[in-house]
Amino acid sequence: MNRSKRTALITAFRNMETTVKTVAADSAVSAERALNAAIVNADITRGYEEYLTLVDQYYAEDVEVSTDVSPDPLVGKHRLKSLLLGFLVPLHMMAEMGGLWVSIHEASIPGDSLDEQHSEWSLELIGVTGRRVTEAWCVRRRWKQSRVVSEYHYAHRQDGEALSFDDLRIAAPRDPDTVKPS
Repeated sequence: MNRSKRTALITAFRNMETTVKTVAADSAVSAERALNAAIVNADITRGYEEYLTLVDQYYAEDVEVSTDVSPDPLVGKHRLKSLLLGFLVPLHMMAEMGGLWVSIHEASIPGDSLDEQHSEWSLELIGVTGRRVTEAWCVRRRWKQSRVVSEYHYAHRQDGEALSFDDLRIAAPRDPDTVKPS
């Protein structure tokens, strides 16, 4: 094979490799945007099931989720869903029955890697008293074939004090010793 044919084949291979990487990156960016939009558009007052469906739809079976505040990663879609349930069920109940106003926002952060996407999140909770607390954090997701294979949460911060029982529209149980029969 002469030198010009060999050079042409190498160039074609490199172009094909670049195209494959670009398609994979475009797929990760598209999937990231779709996942983030679905999270923002889900309504916790309707239920928590929408969020669990997103885990099934977008996360790999062996996804690894970690955080800058915990050294041990959580591995597996089922463990992720279990963790989310522990957070989402009480949040749903406080929003639906307790009058808690919940709002979540996301902003993309430019990244350096084709298969890695970063975003900044904020979760605002406002009680019926008007008191509010905002939790904010960043997320780095690594994608493979339109599935999240790794998710890392970092740069956590909180603005405002935690809400209390008084910030919800839930009547406290009365003390039976102080209740007089009618």
